[in-house]
Amino acid sequence: MDKKEILKHLDRAIDQQIPDVWDEIEHMIHKTEEQDMPEKSGPPSHAGNSNKKRTFSKRFPLAAAACLILASTLIFTPALAAIQEIYDQIFSSKHIDDTGVRTAINLGQGQALDQKYYDKEHGIKVHFQGVMTDDKETKLLLAYQSEQTNLKNYYLDIFEGETSINLIAGDEKKELDNVGWGSRYYDKEENKVFEAESFESIKKYEGKTIRLEIKNLTIYEGDDTRSIQTVWPVEFKLDPSAVSERETIAINKEFTFENETYKIKQAEFSAFETRLVVTGTDTALLTDESGMQYRVMSKLEQQFLNARKIDKEYGYIVDDNKSGVFLKSAGEKVNPVFSKGEVEGAEDEYIMIFGPVEDREDCILEIGGDIKVSITE
Repeated sequence: MDKKEILKHLDRAIDQQIPDVWDEIEHMIHKTEEQDMPEKSGPPSHAGNSNKKRTFSKRFPLAAAACLILASTLIFTPALAAIQEIYDQIFSSKHIDDTGVRTAINLGQGQALDQKYYDKEHGIKVHFQGVMTDDKETKLLLAYQSEQTNLKNYYLDIFEGETSINLIAGDEKKELDNVGWGSRYYDKEENKVFEAESFESIKKYEGKTIRLEIKNLTIYEGDDTRSIQTVWPVEFKLDPSAVSERETIAINKEFTFENETYKIKQAEFSAFETRLVVTGTDTALLTDESGMQYRVMSKLEQQFLNARKIDKEYGYIVDDNKSGVFLKSAGEKVNPVFSKGEVEGAEDEYIMIFGPVEDREDCILEIGGDIKVSITE
């Protein structure tokens, strides 16, 4: 990660809370770069690759200097403690199967809510932790826990369950549509549920006070589904820190896979996902004799899902032993976000969603082991 990215991400997370200290950190980073540049520079190191095991040089690179400065300056301050306590560590771990959520949190994205609500009737303590939104999607991160109710089978399922989320802003009240089915993790030892709810964008309410109401809990017990009647409210002013931009680029590149022709119409880049909009000779809706339209899974979608694996501990993950569809950015593999597999496009479109990429100018779509398509303008 270069100096500009370091400053960007640290600034987003810290600037509003401790501006004076941040100014000093920025000054020290520039000073470090000028006075203590490495004698020999090499290619950038990316998280997860073999470069992590290289022998350290005698001089710290800029990224390490920035981290040391940050740690030594802030580690004991109340402001940093507050930042660290915004989210439970679960939300940045593999227990949340949406890589976009994990990445966004690690980069300091989102608005801290840190609001608590007690559902007295059901003995459930609710902690609204944070929110982030862009042009297409909102993530609401919360956890709930109980000392008297076993929460193992409790879900906030707005995809196909009995749960809904309503937005209230002034005289406006609307039910928010889901985007995929979100991510959930249950901690048996603590009897605590962590949920990253995923629903339509609330970006247009930036600067306004809004109220979100989660209505009803969905309970899945074997083949039975039932609900608990309740309302969990959270009210806040949507801060600019919650809002990120989505960049859309027209691609219009064709490729052939298993005798079907596909066109990548556009790519959408945001802080918590990369979305590709694709059309193909087998992606359009079909119509039966009665006039009813239906969709048949395309060969590309079958390949996309081929690498999907359901893990009891980590949810929907990639099976490394199977071929699939992936992105590669800056030399790093970017996995699909399988929890958004039900996101619909236009009638003839198929939507593929991956985690956020490191370098939008260096992005390649890989289908199976042979087909590679550059995702550039």
